[in-house]
Amino acid sequence: MKSITAKRVALCQARVRYIVSNLVHKVTDSPNTRRPRLWISYLSSGPEDRDFSYLVSQLHAENVEAIYNCIRLQPDMRLWQRVVQRLLSIDFDGWAYVLTHQFLADRACTDELTAAIDQMLPHIGPNFLMAALLQGVGVQHVPPALRMRLCLSLGDPAWKHRLAGALMNHAPVQKPGTAREESRFVWKVHPCYGGDPTMTAVEVGPRSESVQFWRFAVPKSVTTVRWGVGAAGGGEISPIKFAVAKGSGRYGDAEVAWFGAANGISVTESAYVVFLGTLPRFVCFGLATSPAGPPGPMEILRTTSG
Repeated sequence: MKSITAKRVALCQARVRYIVSNLVHKVTDSPNTRRPRLWISYLSSGPEDRDFSYLVSQLHAENVEAIYNCIRLQPDMRLWQRVVQRLLSIDFDGWAYVLTHQFLADRACTDELTAAIDQMLPHIGPNFLMAALLQGVGVQHVPPALRMRLCLSLGDPAWKHRLAGALMNHAPVQKPGTAREESRFVWKVHPCYGGDPTMTAVEVGPRSESVQFWRFAVPKSVTTVRWGVGAAGGGEISPIKFAVAKGSGRYGDAEVAWFGAANGISVTESAYVVFLGTLPRFVCFGLATSPAGPPGPMEILRTTSG
């Protein structure tokens, strides 16, 4: 009798395990459960033919859907045109570019990748994730224009987990092609600002209407080189500021310093903030309701997952 009862219990337990395993499988594979999508690229201008396609399967284990392309730079090719087309053709959540010693030694490649990043930013919104994947190079050897976003060494066993976490937790994620509807402002990043390779500028301007009483906010520990208003498209910052306002506060869980002025910005005049070397982990921008008031709701440009 006891043996029959034990068999029935074992059979019930087996059925429960089977049902649970099927439910988990269905939930995991449900079309409503979407994996973050990442495009990985490697740029080369010579006979070097490095294959980093193995990164796709490694990221698959971290629940990231990745696509890899090796791009051979041609004499009259403009990389940014291919990058923009590629990222807009599929609903990607991020772009990771592989950097090697050979790549960094090739000025044509670094210039093209820098231009592609600069051209892509207005299309994707401030929260689209970009990451540099370093193969055999230290972050200190990466030009500032290419390490303004998340930098991960492929020699670090935790790189896959960190990248997957950045993709999954990078909220709110704005997909390519939606930034124009979701963002009130036009964001641009200018590496090598003013011809100085040590300077990086963030430019923000309205899409249509002119506005006043604008405010930047950055992590409180960050030092800015200068800020103000200049011609849109990377223009020089004017030394003249009206009704300068400064203060401090919190944005989420971060202590920030905010600053701004009453100089009007428009489609032809933008607000700028300039940093030495790499960008801070985030830059916020928004409007105040009075000349000396603090900022209201702000948009954010995240440069790392932090």
